[in-house]
Amino acid sequence: LLRLQQPSEGECSFANEPLIPYFWDKRCPDDGHSLGCLADGIHPQCRFCGAGDFESVHCPASWCEFDNPPHLPYYWDSECSLGKVGCLADGKSTQCRFCGEYPYDGTVACPHDSRDVVTPTDTCEFDNDPVTPHFWDATCADGMLGCKADGKHLGCRFCGESAYTEVACPPSLCTFPPESLPVAPYKYYWEPSCWDTSAHILGCKADGIHEECRFCGGGEYENVTCPAGAFTR
Repeated sequence: LLRLQQPSEGECSFANEPLIPYFWDKRCPDDGHSLGCLADGIHPQCRFCGAGDFESVHCPASWCEFDNPPHLPYYWDSECSLGKVGCLADGKSTQCRFCGEYPYDGTVACPHDSRDVVTPTDTCEFDNDPVTPHFWDATCADGMLGCKADGKHLGCRFCGESAYTEVACPPSLCTFPPESLPVAPYKYYWEPSCWDTSAHILGCKADGIHEECRFCGGGEYENVTCPAGAFTR
C-alpha cells in the first residue's frame, strides 16, 4: 500500500487529500517548476513522490522507522515489494530499503542524489568497494584484526577471507527476501568455506545470492553444525 505522509517542515494544503504520497521538499524552486513540486497548487515546496507520474521522485528516507538505527545506508523505494532484496529494512515499511554497502553493494544501488539516502556516520566508507566481506563491529579497538577496514572508521571490519579468516562474519550478511526468512528449526550463518570441499556444499547459498550464506541445524540440514550466533527467526 502507498504511504501518505504529511510534511514535517511545512504544511501542504489540499482541498481533497490526494492518493499520491507527498512531502515538504526544500529543494523545490520557488516557482514550483520541478517534477512533483507545487503539489497542492499553493506551496512550491509541497511535492508529490513515489507514484504515478512522480515515481522518479524519491519520497524521503526519513519515513523509515527503525527501532535501532542501522549501520547501512537506506532510502524509501516506492517500487519495493515483499521478496525484493533490501526491502522492509526497518521491519515495518515495505518501501524502506537498504542499499549500497555490503552485502547490498552488488544488488541494490543507492539513489544518485545523496539527499535521497540516509547514510549513517557509523558505516563503512570505501573509496573503492572491496571484494572482502565486511561489517560494522562496535567492539573494534585499535590493533584488532580487520578493524578500520576502510582506513577511516574504526568499527568497519573485514571478516571471513584471506588474512581475516579468524574474524567471523555475522549471519546478517545474508540477504533473504523478507517473506523468506528461515524459521525454526532452520538456522543460517556465514560460512566462508562454502563450496571449498564436499563437506561445505549442503546448505550453501541459502539466501539465493551469497555462496557463503548457509543453512544449518534443522530439517535436511541437521548434519550441518551451527556455530555460535547462527540466526533463526
